[in-house]
Amino acid sequence: MTKKVALLGGSFDPIHNGHIAMAKAAIEQLQVDEVWFVLANHAPLKDFQPTKNEHRLAMLNLVCASHEQFKVCDLELHRQGTSYTIDTLRDLHQQYPDYEWFWILGADQQAQFEQWKDWQELLELATFVVVDRDGHLKEDGVRKQFVSIAMEAVDVSSTQVRQGKRLNLIPKAVRQYIVDHELYLEDWVSLQMNPHRFAHSKSVAKVCMDLASVHHLDVHKAYLIGLFHDIAKDLRKDEMEKWIRERFPQYLDEPKAIWHGYVGSEVVRSVYGIEDEQIRNAIYHHVKGLSDEPYAMLIFIADKIDPLRGYDSSALYNASMEDLALGFQKVKEENAAYLRKQNIKGV
Repeated sequence: MTKKVALLGGSFDPIHNGHIAMAKAAIEQLQVDEVWFVLANHAPLKDFQPTKNEHRLAMLNLVCASHEQFKVCDLELHRQGTSYTIDTLRDLHQQYPDYEWFWILGADQQAQFEQWKDWQELLELATFVVVDRDGHLKEDGVRKQFVSIAMEAVDVSSTQVRQGKRLNLIPKAVRQYIVDHELYLEDWVSLQMNPHRFAHSKSVAKVCMDLASVHHLDVHKAYLIGLFHDIAKDLRKDEMEKWIRERFPQYLDEPKAIWHGYVGSEVVRSVYGIEDEQIRNAIYHHVKGLSDEPYAMLIFIADKIDPLRGYDSSALYNASMEDLALGFQKVKEENAAYLRKQNIKGV
């Protein structure tokens, strides 16, 4: 019996629920045995440099591991260079001569089809299937030869995910992989704050990593804490107050300058999927410094002695590198003295 395989090509940078929905629609409506995700080394009609192959492949494997009829095809990675569909289909016909092939297209790819290399031959090597998300596909010219399958639209793109948007529309395992391997994170953070604050966040992350390395703490965890510690600081006032009223009503009477620590600890969990309690605790306490947990001390120190603040904090840096707890106390004392001098209360 001939095996029927649908091929879904792309950069998958990263894979998201829209891709998964396309694959499921193909299985249900085309009655294929499997869907293979064909990972492009570099797609010819894409104008950006994709994330390293190893990461995109690993994220695909995570998704396919939980779907019996999903497989990964890494043929184009081994070929290197620009990934052309015609070369892939020729190779697959040679390796699996008895298989029946379908190639799944999105509507945007359908519109570009006649720009594909050797597109006339492509039509001889596979049945081309276009996914109709809204019932308005063009069926003129060569498009009359395409098979159409219906799918409810999933409002997400890989570009949005790389920007930190629609993160609820990627599998949890993929989101965790992104965080664990520090993919896209600086784009996620930079788009949530002004350039000055983002520069501060990166600088603080560097100090956190320095301290973590010396004191035998997790450098990756320290980086995440430093990078995300101000993630909520540039929220609109009404958004910030909504978070406080819903999650931390006990702090409504505290100065609003403190709120971003509390809110940030919840944002990293609910938006970015960072559930590590030490990370969340550190962000929660980074403004007032009321936790002596090592990562909380680390971020309090790093935030206050950030070199970008423009004053000489080298003595505090050196003290903290020598003894984290002692450095924490010294930074707290200097911060308290500064607040008294500025007549700032409650922070």
